[in-house]
Amino acid sequence: MGAASVSAYVASLNEEQRRYVSAFIDFMSAEYPQLTPKISFSMPMWLLGKKLYEGYVAISAARAHFSIHFSDEEFLDRLAERLPACKKGKRCINIKYGDESSLRTVEKSISDFLKLYHSEGSASQ
Repeated sequence: MGAASVSAYVASLNEEQRRYVSAFIDFMSAEYPQLTPKISFSMPMWLLGKKLYEGYVAISAARAHFSIHFSDEEFLDRLAERLPACKKGKRCINIKYGDESSLRTVEKSISDFLKLYHSEGSASQ
């Protein structure tokens, strides 16, 4: 099922999945225009550098939830503590469709996540 582009990935989703994934992509584009999404590991991903180990944020859709992926497991552990309604997966937080409160918390946390990586020596562009 590997989509070749972000738009192809979004087009492959059902209506509910598409609504949440598209909204997150729009959020990332508006708030972090310096980051460009690309398909990596079959999902839209925003690399914070040129390589995965330099940090990333990604989104994927499942049947009952969507997942926001982060490259930093410690950051994710702290985030999961603030989101009791969400389950933590491997390098991701799973948000049920319709859980706007948890989604807003994750969106607000992304700037803190990006600051972690820029403070570790990454150059801002």
